[in-house]
Amino acid sequence: MLRVSHQQEPLAYPFEQPEKLELHPVYAELRQRPLARVRMPYGEDAWLITRYADAKAVLSDHRFSMAAALGGDRPRVRPVAVSGGGLLSTDGPDHTRLRGTVAKAFTARSIERLRDRVREIARDLLDRMVRSGAPADLGDRFAFPLAITVIGELLGVDQDGHLGVRHWLDVMMSHTVTADDFHLWNKKFAAYTADLVELRRQEPGDDLFSALVRAHDEEGRITMEELMALTPVLISAGFVTTFNQISNSCYLLLARPDRFSLLLDRPETVPRAVEELLRYVPLPNGFAFPRYTTEDIELGGVVVRAGDPVLVDTAAANRDPAVFDDPDELVLDRATNPHLSFGHGSHYCIGAHLARVELQVALEVLLEDMPGLKLGVPEDELRWKTRTMVNGLHELPVTW
Repeated sequence: MLRVSHQQEPLAYPFEQPEKLELHPVYAELRQRPLARVRMPYGEDAWLITRYADAKAVLSDHRFSMAAALGGDRPRVRPVAVSGGGLLSTDGPDHTRLRGTVAKAFTARSIERLRDRVREIARDLLDRMVRSGAPADLGDRFAFPLAITVIGELLGVDQDGHLGVRHWLDVMMSHTVTADDFHLWNKKFAAYTADLVELRRQEPGDDLFSALVRAHDEEGRITMEELMALTPVLISAGFVTTFNQISNSCYLLLARPDRFSLLLDRPETVPRAVEELLRYVPLPNGFAFPRYTTEDIELGGVVVRAGDPVLVDTAAANRDPAVFDDPDELVLDRATNPHLSFGHGSHYCIGAHLARVELQVALEVLLEDMPGLKLGVPEDELRWKTRTMVNGLHELPVTW
């Protein structure tokens, strides 16, 4: 096991991937010590946040800036750094302005109006899967098309582009992508976005992408560069995380049939179970968007100097025993659950309510329509993705 030194010799990060959806045991040790420095494969050293209180403090304090990361040698897992200009690389008024261009589409009221449509899509996908017969890949036949269809309809992205978007995201999420491939696929996606802009200029609709085009062309609220930067963030955040969270959640329920049975007996607890699955699943795999301190700040028993980057590991914070009883146990009916899976503060995930609706509906429809669902292979035959930014399965074989 990796041991933590009392000295500030940086630890190699990310830590080796543990089995399945477990966290590396060193996180528990780090929470007992002053803030630790880590050395990413690329970029400068950073401070790693693992305690809940420290994470919440950083996420809500404007002195930890995301915009300050632009132009620097940011700590990262691969040679190429993600370009800026979107919601994840702005602060203050710029962030508020950009967030305001999309916020209306993601209000709780707006998203609740989509719940019946999400249910319709989910039920149709399951009907098709059943007609094709068992066994089936629940990820490919249900989780993926549900997530991409919902965000596609919201944005106004035609289904013909879904497979291309999926391949682009596989490249963007890879820890091993080369700089050449990264830039090649970024150019392809930029061309795809430019075509969408022209399409929505000629055929405007009620979708979010049409609203973004109007915000640029008619209202002058965003630049074209900002529009081009917003699009991949909205698609990736609205699809990759939800798709993998649905698959990971179903795995956790089916690997322990008593968990699935608990929800079958008490379907009214699905919303609470969704929150616990969000807390428990360590979806980001060893990466975080760095924040840079704008002044010296005391944090976690050390002084973080102005200009130092910090990385908030929300998966580790979500397992902090100071906040959560039995933090390493999946407690589906956990009563109090202030997890940080959607972040906190001004950068709180704008699509949080959409993700919750999709996750709730996905589980509700599976419970209602497929009460006999079970894993299609022994658990130890499941193949887990490695060297990618998001934890998940290559496929989730099921039968019924």
